Amino acid sequence: MSNRSRQILIHLIVAALGLTLTACGTPSAQRKANVNIIDPAVANPPALAAEFVTTRAGEEHRHESPHEEQQAAPETVEWRIWRDSRQIVTERPRLGIGELWQLDGQTIIHRKLYHADRRAIEFQHDDLKMLQSAPSWQKLSLMLDPQLLRQLSAGDIEWVDGYPVREYSGQLEGTDWRVVMRMDIALPSIIERRHGEFFERTELLASYPLSQSPWRPTSADAYEIIDFADLGDKETDPFVIKVQAQMGHEHHH
Repeated sequence: MSNRSRQILIHLIVAALGLTLTACGTPSAQRKANVNIIDPAVANPPALAAEFVTTRAGEEHRHESPHEEQQAAPETVEWRIWRDSRQIVTERPRLGIGELWQLDGQTIIHRKLYHADRRAIEFQHDDLKMLQSAPSWQKLSLMLDPQLLRQLSAGDIEWVDGYPVREYSGQLEGTDWRVVMRMDIALPSIIERRHGEFFERTELLASYPLSQSPWRPTSADAYEIIDFADLGDKETDPFVIKVQAQMGHEHHH
């Protein structure tokens, strides 16, 4: 083989290697180029479905007693959320319960869904205000109060597993917070809070565009709907007795 032929062959090999290296780097570069960085304070985050696991240890509101019993084992719950600009559904498949939030203009309607009983409790906006549990639509969409993020120290945007994330941390009113936001979907991948001996961690397991969700919310179209304001008229109904006991427990915590 002549020297000129060898030189041509070397150039061809080098060029081929260069193309291969470029091709190997392209997917990651394209992925980053195609990802939108979303401000968590945006009004309409993307429609999606996601699955989380929440683990709690200790008691958030502990009542000291001279006969304090040993702490219960950590509680772990897996749950799902379906989110779009007008409706948010959460569901705990193993427990057979869920919640529906609907935005009607500036008014929020809320239903607690009891799938085993095929019944639902509906709260109008005034009911939620009276119970002091009327969250903003933004808080529901983000799964946390955007005001909380503004009060925590924010890190720089980093890329983890090909996704842009930003970590927020700090202490507010005696509670230590750590929040890691997925900036491409405006949803937390981790929420941790610790107050004394109480600790809670929520972790994102998977997320999908809403149209590609592998799960669907349990249909509640045929459920009997009871207005919250009418619960007092059904105080002998075993279902209502059970629900009111649960609500009292939730309000206590």
